Amino acid sequence: MVHYSDFHVDSRIQRQARALAERGDEVDLVCLSTPGEERAGPGVIRIHSLGEDKAAGGAGSYLRGYAGFLVRALRVVASLDKRRPFDLVEAHNMPDVLVFAALRPKLRGTPVILNVHDTFPELFATKFNRPVDGPWAGLIRAQERISSRFADAVVTVTPEAGEILERRGSAPRGVNVVMNSPDETVFGPPRPPAPFPAEGPIRVIYHGGLAPRFGVELLIEAMGLLSPAADRLKLRICGTGSDQARIARLAEGSAPGRVLVASAPVPFREIPGELTEAHLGVVPTLKDDFTQLLLPVKLLEYVHMGLPAVAPRLPVIERYFSDAELAFFEPGSAASLARAIEETCGEPGLARQRAERAAERLKEIAWPVQRRTYLRLVDELVDAKTNGGAKRVGVGRKSKALQAVHSREPRTNSRPSTPIA
Repeated sequence: MVHYSDFHVDSRIQRQARALAERGDEVDLVCLSTPGEERAGPGVIRIHSLGEDKAAGGAGSYLRGYAGFLVRALRVVASLDKRRPFDLVEAHNMPDVLVFAALRPKLRGTPVILNVHDTFPELFATKFNRPVDGPWAGLIRAQERISSRFADAVVTVTPEAGEILERRGSAPRGVNVVMNSPDETVFGPPRPPAPFPAEGPIRVIYHGGLAPRFGVELLIEAMGLLSPAADRLKLRICGTGSDQARIARLAEGSAPGRVLVASAPVPFREIPGELTEAHLGVVPTLKDDFTQLLLPVKLLEYVHMGLPAVAPRLPVIERYFSDAELAFFEPGSAASLARAIEETCGEPGLARQRAERAAERLKEIAWPVQRRTYLRLVDELVDAKTNGGAKRVGVGRKSKALQAVHSREPRTNSRPSTPIA
C-alpha cells in the first residue's frame, strides 16, 4: 500500500491492512510513518518510511510535496518488488497519481488498485479556495482520469463518490465501494446507548481533522452560544493535524471553560477510549463541493459507540440517516448547531431512541460487510493474474455497493508467504 499519510492516524488504511494480515497476508506500507513492523493474526504489516511530515502552505507546496513523495515511492516500491515480487499494489489517494508508484510491478502484470479516499478535484478546490471549473481543476480531473485508467480497479468510500467518478470518466470499469465503517477489532462490538448522567458534566466530543471545512471553529462558536442552563455541557476536541494551539486559543476566547482541546493529535487506537468517556458526538462539517459527498467516518464511529449524534444536513448523510436517527442542524449555522446540541441534551429519551435507531441502520453497512467486499476484490484481482493475466475486475459496482452478503467467504489464509504492497 502506498499512501501519503501516517498509518497510525489513518483509520481506513489500518482497517484494510489488518484485514489482510489477519488472514495471513503480508502487507508493506510505503508511507509517512516511522519504520516498524507489527503482527495482526498470522500476517505481518511492515512500514517503510518516506518521511514523517506532509507539505504545508499553499497549493504549490502541496503539489511539490506530492511529486517528491511519488518519486521516492516509485523507487522504494520498485526496490521492494525486485526483492520479493508483489501480488498486488494499492495506492490510496491523495494524490491519485500515486498509482504510478506501482510502475515496475504493473509492467510485469501485477494488478493495481486506486483507493479514492477523497475526490481530488473537489477537495483541491475547497482546500485552496479555487473555482471547481478553473484551470487547476481541469488538470486535476485529467490526472484523476489517467490514474484510474492505469489502475485495474477503483475503490471509493460511498456509492455517491463512485457516481461522481463514473460521470466524469474516472472509473471506466465501474467502482468498488468499501465504506468507512468502524472496525470492531479496534472499537469492540457495538455499544448500547447509555443515558445522559443525572448530574455532573455531559461530555460532548469531536475527533478528526482541524481544517476549516470540518467546522471545528463553528462548533466552538456554537458552544459559546449555549444558554446558561446548559452549563453542564463540556466539549473535548481530539483533532488531527498541527493546529491545536490556535484552536485552543479560539476556544478560550469564544467558550471559556467549556472546551478542552487535546494538545497533540490523539492516536487512532486511543479514540475508542475517548468515545467511551463521551455522551454526545458532534459532526460540525461545513457544506461545500467536497463535503457534500461525504459520509463522515466519525459519525459512524459515534453511532457504533452508542452515542447520540448531531450532524449537518448534508446530502449523503441524509441518504443514510433520517431525523429519527440523528439530530440535524443547518450547515454553517452556529445558532442552529447550538440549538441542536442543547435540545438533544434536553430530551435524553429522544436522544437515546435516535441512537438506537441509528445503530440499527449502521448494521447494513457495518465493517464485516465491507471487509468481505474488500477481500473479495483483492482475491479476484490476484486470482485473475495467477490464472493468466491481470484481467479487469469490478466486483462492487454501484448496483452492488450495499449488498450485505456475498456468495463466498474470503479465504482464511490464502497467500501467507507472498507480500501485498
